[in-house]
Amino acid sequence: MAPEATHPWVDDVRRARRGDADAFAALVRSLQRQVYGLCMRLLRTDAEAAEVAQETFLRAYQHLERYDETRPFDLWVLTIARNLCLDLLRRRNKVKTEDVADHTHALPSQEPSLEEGAIARQERRSLEEAMATLSVGDREVLALYYVQKRTTKEIAEVMNVAPGTIMARLFRAREKLRLRMTDAQKGAA
Repeated sequence: MAPEATHPWVDDVRRARRGDADAFAALVRSLQRQVYGLCMRLLRTDAEAAEVAQETFLRAYQHLERYDETRPFDLWVLTIARNLCLDLLRRRNKVKTEDVADHTHALPSQEPSLEEGAIARQERRSLEEAMATLSVGDREVLALYYVQKRTTKEIAEVMNVAPGTIMARLFRAREKLRLRMTDAQKGAA
């Protein structure tokens, strides 16, 4: 009989279930960047992303008994974050919110020269603008794959679809993004 597969979080989850606040804090620290990053990509505002990320960990703590230790804890938490983001997007009014990408020029730059920094910022702004034109589903699959560095199998688990579906969605999302970037470059020329 094969030994039971354990994930790196299982010990901390078990201790957190017994009321060990430090164990749950360790879980939060290990996942907070991933959760916030996914929320930011889907919601596109810092305040909402931070709020949903915080709510994600609250829900995870409240429902820790529901976590299946045979599954990766990070995917379980990312699924909670995804669902909360999608709920918020459904409730959102049609009111346009301020875009964080509009303020990227105010952030400190680590580029070696002003010219290189300006080019990098323009490329990032173009990418963010092109990403903003994509649907939530397209942004989600691209963010999980390229930003979170998740496999198609992991993304399929988070989104509760077949891995083949994720591969098709990735292909279509990449193609849409490529076309939008090409159109933006033509428009700038």
